[in-house]
Amino acid sequence: MLTKVKNWVSVCLNLFRQTIRQSLFLGMLYLTMFLFMPILPGLKFLSPIMIFLWPFIVVIYIHFYKQLDEKSNFNLQYIINLMKVKFKPLLSIGGFCFIYASLVSFVVHAGGGISADIKTYDELIEKFLPVVIKIFLISIPFFMATWFSPLLVSYNNYGFLKAIKSSLAGTLMFSIPLLLGFITLSVSFIIAIIFITFFFSTLSFLGQNLISFFSSLFLLILLTAYISILFIYQYVTYKDIFESLKIKS
Repeated sequence: MLTKVKNWVSVCLNLFRQTIRQSLFLGMLYLTMFLFMPILPGLKFLSPIMIFLWPFIVVIYIHFYKQLDEKSNFNLQYIINLMKVKFKPLLSIGGFCFIYASLVSFVVHAGGGISADIKTYDELIEKFLPVVIKIFLISIPFFMATWFSPLLVSYNNYGFLKAIKSSLAGTLMFSIPLLLGFITLSVSFIIAIIFITFFFSTLSFLGQNLISFFSSLFLLILLTAYISILFIYQYVTYKDIFESLKIKS
Protein backbone atom coordinates (compact mmCIF):
# COMPACT_ATOMS: atom_id res chain seq x y z
CA MET A 1 0.00 0.00 0.00
CA LEU A 2 2.76 2.46 0.93
CA THR A 3 4.60 1.49 -2.25
CA LYS A 4 1.51 2.35 -4.28
CA VAL A 5 1.21 5.74 -2.57
CA LYS A 6 4.91 6.41 -3.14
CA ASN A 7 4.57 5.55 -6.84
CA TRP A 8 1.50 7.76 -7.25
CA VAL A 9 3.18 10.76 -5.62
CA SER A 10 6.41 10.17 -7.53
CA VAL A 11 4.63 10.05 -10.91
CA CYS A 12 2.63 13.17 -9.99
CA LEU A 13 5.73 15.19 -9.19
CA ASN A 14 7.54 13.88 -12.26
CA LEU A 15 4.70 14.91 -14.60
CA PHE A 16 4.53 18.29 -12.89
CA ARG A 17 8.28 18.85 -13.32
CA GLN A 18 7.91 18.16 -17.05
CA THR A 19 5.18 20.78 -17.43
CA ILE A 20 5.88 23.44 -14.82
CA ARG A 21 4.95 26.41 -17.02
CA GLN A 22 1.86 24.76 -18.52
CA SER A 23 0.76 23.46 -15.11
CA LEU A 24 1.09 26.87 -13.47
CA PHE A 25 -0.93 28.37 -16.30
CA LEU A 26 -3.64 25.70 -15.94
CA GLY A 27 -3.73 26.17 -12.17
CA MET A 28 -4.07 29.93 -12.50
CA LEU A 29 -6.75 29.53 -15.16
CA TYR A 30 -8.69 27.21 -12.84
CA LEU A 31 -8.42 29.69 -9.96
CA THR A 32 -9.61 32.49 -12.23
CA MET A 33 -12.59 30.52 -13.52
CA PHE A 34 -13.78 29.03 -10.25
CA LEU A 35 -12.67 31.54 -7.61
CA PHE A 36 -11.90 35.01 -8.93
CA MET A 37 -14.48 35.44 -11.73
CA PRO A 38 -17.59 34.29 -9.79
CA ILE A 39 -16.94 36.79 -6.95
CA LEU A 40 -16.75 39.81 -9.25
CA PRO A 41 -20.00 41.83 -8.99
CA GLY A 42 -20.77 41.71 -12.72
CA LEU A 43 -19.84 38.06 -13.16
CA LYS A 44 -21.65 36.36 -10.27
CA PHE A 45 -24.06 34.81 -12.78
CA LEU A 46 -21.14 32.65 -13.96
CA SER A 47 -20.96 30.73 -10.68
CA PRO A 48 -23.74 28.17 -11.42
CA ILE A 49 -22.59 27.92 -15.05
CA MET A 50 -19.05 27.06 -13.96
CA ILE A 51 -20.39 24.38 -11.62
CA PHE A 52 -22.14 22.67 -14.53
CA LEU A 53 -18.99 23.03 -16.67
CA TRP A 54 -16.70 21.55 -13.99
CA PRO A 55 -16.64 17.95 -15.37
CA PHE A 56 -15.84 19.28 -18.85
CA ILE A 57 -12.92 21.28 -17.43
CA VAL A 58 -11.70 18.17 -15.59
CA VAL A 59 -11.71 16.14 -18.81
CA ILE A 60 -9.70 18.81 -20.67
CA TYR A 61 -7.13 19.12 -17.88
CA ILE A 62 -6.78 15.38 -17.36
CA HIS A 63 -6.49 14.74 -21.10
CA PHE A 64 -3.54 17.13 -21.24
CA TYR A 65 -1.65 15.09 -18.63
CA LYS A 66 -2.81 11.80 -20.17
CA GLN A 67 -1.34 12.75 -23.55
CA LEU A 68 1.85 13.92 -21.87
CA ASP A 69 2.15 10.63 -20.00
CA GLU A 70 1.58 8.70 -23.23
CA LYS A 71 4.24 10.80 -25.01
CA SER A 72 1.77 12.16 -27.57
CA ASN A 73 0.78 15.69 -28.53
CA PHE A 74 -2.29 17.28 -26.96
CA ASN A 75 -5.12 17.22 -29.50
CA LEU A 76 -7.72 19.80 -28.52
CA GLN A 77 -10.02 18.87 -31.39
CA TYR A 78 -10.10 15.26 -30.21
CA ILE A 79 -11.13 16.21 -26.69
CA ILE A 80 -13.77 18.63 -28.02
CA ASN A 81 -15.25 15.86 -30.15
CA LEU A 82 -15.10 13.50 -27.17
CA MET A 83 -16.99 15.97 -24.98
CA LYS A 84 -19.62 16.42 -27.69
CA VAL A 85 -20.24 12.66 -27.72
CA LYS A 86 -20.27 12.51 -23.91
CA PHE A 87 -22.14 15.79 -23.42
CA LYS A 88 -25.22 14.40 -21.64
CA PRO A 89 -23.49 12.23 -19.00
CA LEU A 90 -20.88 14.95 -18.34
CA LEU A 91 -23.63 17.54 -17.98
CA SER A 92 -25.43 15.16 -15.61
CA ILE A 93 -22.30 15.08 -13.45
CA GLY A 94 -22.34 18.89 -13.57
CA GLY A 95 -25.95 18.79 -12.37
CA PHE A 96 -24.88 16.47 -9.56
CA CYS A 97 -22.20 19.04 -8.62
CA PHE A 98 -24.84 21.78 -8.66
CA ILE A 99 -27.01 19.80 -6.23
CA TYR A 100 -24.00 19.41 -3.94
CA ALA A 101 -23.22 23.14 -4.12
CA SER A 102 -26.87 23.93 -3.36
CA LEU A 103 -26.78 21.61 -0.31
CA VAL A 104 -23.62 23.30 0.97
CA SER A 105 -25.18 26.74 0.46
CA PHE A 106 -28.32 25.62 2.31
CA VAL A 107 -26.27 24.26 5.22
CA VAL A 108 -24.28 27.50 5.47
CA HIS A 109 -27.38 29.70 5.40
CA ALA A 110 -29.22 27.41 7.81
CA GLY A 111 -26.28 27.85 10.16
CA GLY A 112 -26.77 31.61 10.08
CA GLY A 113 -24.08 32.47 7.53
CA ILE A 114 -21.24 34.84 8.35
CA SER A 115 -22.31 37.26 11.03
CA ALA A 116 -20.62 40.41 12.29
CA ASP A 117 -22.18 39.76 15.71
CA ILE A 118 -19.54 37.13 16.52
CA LYS A 119 -16.99 38.77 18.81
CA THR A 120 -14.92 35.93 20.25
CA TYR A 121 -13.14 32.83 19.01
CA ASP A 122 -15.33 30.62 21.23
CA GLU A 123 -18.47 32.07 19.67
CA LEU A 124 -17.03 31.43 16.20
CA ILE A 125 -16.27 27.79 17.04
CA GLU A 126 -19.66 27.25 18.68
CA LYS A 127 -21.51 28.67 15.70
CA PHE A 128 -19.56 27.31 12.77
CA LEU A 129 -18.15 23.99 13.96
CA PRO A 130 -21.48 22.16 13.44
CA VAL A 131 -21.75 23.76 9.97
CA VAL A 132 -18.22 22.67 9.06
CA ILE A 133 -18.92 19.13 10.26
CA LYS A 134 -22.12 18.94 8.18
CA ILE A 135 -20.33 20.23 5.07
CA PHE A 136 -17.52 17.72 5.63
CA LEU A 137 -19.99 14.83 5.91
CA ILE A 138 -21.79 15.96 2.74
CA SER A 139 -18.49 16.40 0.89
CA ILE A 140 -17.07 12.92 1.48
CA PRO A 141 -19.59 10.97 -0.68
CA PHE A 142 -19.64 13.80 -3.24
CA PHE A 143 -15.89 13.75 -3.80
CA MET A 144 -15.90 9.95 -3.88
CA ALA A 145 -18.62 9.99 -6.53
CA THR A 146 -16.96 12.64 -8.72
CA TRP A 147 -13.25 11.83 -8.34
CA PHE A 148 -13.25 9.33 -11.22
CA SER A 149 -16.69 9.74 -12.82
CA PRO A 150 -15.83 12.35 -15.54
CA LEU A 151 -12.93 10.14 -16.65
CA LEU A 152 -15.01 6.97 -16.59
CA VAL A 153 -17.60 8.66 -18.79
CA SER A 154 -14.98 9.93 -21.22
CA TYR A 155 -12.53 7.03 -21.44
CA ASN A 156 -14.44 3.93 -20.30
CA ASN A 157 -17.74 4.70 -22.05
CA TYR A 158 -19.68 4.54 -18.77
CA GLY A 159 -23.06 6.18 -18.41
CA PHE A 160 -23.76 8.74 -15.69
CA LEU A 161 -25.08 6.34 -13.02
CA LYS A 162 -22.49 3.64 -13.70
CA ALA A 163 -19.70 6.23 -13.58
CA ILE A 164 -20.94 7.58 -10.23
CA LYS A 165 -21.30 4.09 -8.74
CA SER A 166 -17.94 2.94 -10.08
CA SER A 167 -16.21 6.07 -8.77
CA LEU A 168 -17.72 5.43 -5.36
CA ALA A 169 -16.63 1.80 -5.47
CA GLY A 170 -13.11 2.64 -6.64
CA THR A 171 -12.50 5.34 -4.05
CA LEU A 172 -13.95 3.13 -1.32
CA MET A 173 -11.81 0.14 -2.32
CA PHE A 174 -8.63 2.26 -2.45
CA SER A 175 -9.69 4.75 0.21
CA ILE A 176 -6.59 4.39 2.42
CA PRO A 177 -3.91 4.80 -0.31
CA LEU A 178 -5.95 7.59 -1.96
CA LEU A 179 -6.21 9.40 1.35
CA LEU A 180 -2.54 8.87 2.21
CA GLY A 181 -1.47 10.21 -1.18
CA PHE A 182 -3.73 13.24 -0.80
CA ILE A 183 -2.41 13.88 2.72
CA THR A 184 1.19 13.59 1.49
CA LEU A 185 0.64 16.15 -1.27
CA SER A 186 -1.38 18.47 1.00
CA VAL A 187 1.12 18.34 3.88
CA SER A 188 3.94 19.08 1.42
CA PHE A 189 1.95 22.09 0.21
CA ILE A 190 1.39 23.32 3.78
CA ILE A 191 5.08 22.88 4.63
CA ALA A 192 6.00 24.89 1.53
CA ILE A 193 3.62 27.67 2.65
CA ILE A 194 5.16 27.73 6.13
CA PHE A 195 8.67 27.84 4.63
CA ILE A 196 7.79 30.69 2.24
CA THR A 197 6.10 32.66 5.03
CA PHE A 198 9.08 32.16 7.35
CA PHE A 199 11.61 32.97 4.62
CA PHE A 200 10.04 36.29 3.70
CA SER A 201 9.52 37.22 7.35
CA THR A 202 13.33 37.19 7.70
CA LEU A 203 13.77 39.74 4.90
CA SER A 204 12.78 42.72 7.02
CA PHE A 205 15.16 45.00 5.08
CA LEU A 206 12.80 44.82 2.08
CA GLY A 207 10.04 46.66 3.91
CA GLN A 208 6.57 45.45 4.78
CA ASN A 209 5.00 46.29 1.42
CA LEU A 210 7.56 44.35 -0.62
CA ILE A 211 7.49 41.42 1.80
CA SER A 212 3.71 41.29 1.54
CA PHE A 213 3.83 41.50 -2.28
CA PHE A 214 6.46 38.80 -2.79
CA SER A 215 5.05 36.43 -0.17
CA SER A 216 1.55 36.77 -1.70
CA LEU A 217 2.98 36.17 -5.18
CA PHE A 218 4.83 33.02 -4.14
CA LEU A 219 1.84 31.73 -2.18
CA LEU A 220 -0.32 32.21 -5.28
CA ILE A 221 2.23 30.29 -7.36
CA LEU A 222 2.24 27.50 -4.77
CA LEU A 223 -1.56 27.33 -4.85
CA THR A 224 -1.65 27.10 -8.65
CA ALA A 225 1.00 24.36 -8.51
CA TYR A 226 -1.00 22.47 -5.86
CA ILE A 227 -4.18 22.62 -7.98
CA SER A 228 -2.37 21.26 -11.03
CA ILE A 229 -0.72 18.49 -8.99
CA LEU A 230 -4.15 17.41 -7.72
CA PHE A 231 -5.34 17.11 -11.33
CA ILE A 232 -2.27 14.99 -12.08
CA TYR A 233 -3.03 12.90 -8.98
CA GLN A 234 -6.58 12.42 -10.24
CA TYR A 235 -5.22 11.11 -13.57
CA VAL A 236 -2.52 8.93 -12.01
CA THR A 237 -4.96 7.24 -9.63
CA TYR A 238 -7.52 6.75 -12.40
CA LYS A 239 -4.89 5.17 -14.63
CA ASP A 240 -3.74 2.76 -11.93
CA ILE A 241 -7.22 1.76 -10.77
CA PHE A 242 -9.44 1.93 -13.85
CA GLU A 243 -7.53 2.15 -17.12
CA SER A 244 -7.14 -1.63 -17.34
CA LEU A 245 -10.94 -1.74 -17.53
CA LYS A 246 -11.06 0.76 -20.38
CA ILE A 247 -13.37 -0.30 -23.21
CA LYS A 248 -11.47 -0.36 -26.45
CA SER A 249 -13.24 1.48 -29.24
